[in-house]
Amino acid sequence: MEREQIRNDPLVRMLISNEPGHYNFTLITAMGVITEGKKGMELQDAIERLEKERGVVTIRSDTGTARSFDYNASKIEEAAELAVQMKRPYGIVGYSQGCANEMHFESMMLSGTPDQQKIFTSQDCGMVCRQLLFSAANGSVHGPAGEAKVHKLITMSEDFFKYQQGYFSRAFISSTLEAVNGILDSSGFHKLMGGMQGFLPDYLKSFWGEAQHLPHIPTCVIRGVLEPHTTPESLDMLSNQLTKQSGSSLHDSQVHVYDAVGHPIYVRNRNMRILKASDMGGAIQRTHHWSPLSEEVEYVKTNRDVLQASFDCAKDRHIFPFVDVNARFGIIRYVGVKEEDKEVVPFGLPTLSTPLPGKHKNLM
Repeated sequence: MEREQIRNDPLVRMLISNEPGHYNFTLITAMGVITEGKKGMELQDAIERLEKERGVVTIRSDTGTARSFDYNASKIEEAAELAVQMKRPYGIVGYSQGCANEMHFESMMLSGTPDQQKIFTSQDCGMVCRQLLFSAANGSVHGPAGEAKVHKLITMSEDFFKYQQGYFSRAFISSTLEAVNGILDSSGFHKLMGGMQGFLPDYLKSFWGEAQHLPHIPTCVIRGVLEPHTTPESLDMLSNQLTKQSGSSLHDSQVHVYDAVGHPIYVRNRNMRILKASDMGGAIQRTHHWSPLSEEVEYVKTNRDVLQASFDCAKDRHIFPFVDVNARFGIIRYVGVKEEDKEVVPFGLPTLSTPLPGKHKNLM
């Protein structure tokens, strides 16, 4: 049935590769909640192949691990400023919570100063498209479930320490409380809490209620559903937790498949309708949340992961189809092609980049 639907789809004839040449385009990456920022190695091999084949330079935004939306959005802004200096349009690839950071960047720039708006909306070197990999912009069930567990842990700890007060001296208790308060008041702890609140529903409802985005920027997404025979051993516990907490196994171990879309689903307003209209969607893939990673997960690989090739999945699929489909439809242009130089072809007539319809070959 699925093969028949694909065979009958007229867009299948557009699966032919794009014409050779370099794209007039710069790619900015915004990686997940745990990242090394501009020193990161996520999708490094695929990025190098993209630059070699299509001349697309990639700028890694220096986002931080478990930092707030505001902080990470400012780092994406710094990367966008570098992209503008290259005099090329740019697109952004967000991964996991990096998708929320990327969305916050867009809203911040659109509502910012004239200089910020120019960086974002310039026709010559502004933003033209976005790609969301396993998006956590709608949060994750891990967020509210983890919050409930933390509250329960605090209550249990309070009961435990109250009982222990009769066995320790006042000096020891005072020093212990000072140490705990020092940790809770530290800058690192507050930064961590600022980053973790991005998984909570209340914070995300507030964010999406105020966010604003442009209607002409298309959104490509990749969503995944993991399978037991390809799931990394280090994700077993997380995947089982999410299945239990959400009541469904349709997830990639960290984000449910119905949440990982290119538009808000728990807030309904004008901006939601704009993003939903520009969300191109995509087929759900058989993969897990850590599929873009390779060198970063070497220390957690097990013999089972090596035998199953859990991390040896295709990396190009995370960026190549996104770039090529936007080039196919003219969102991304080839180097040397200007707007006034483009040949105007009446709608429906074939062009060089649109293959002529003919007899359908047996693709399966």
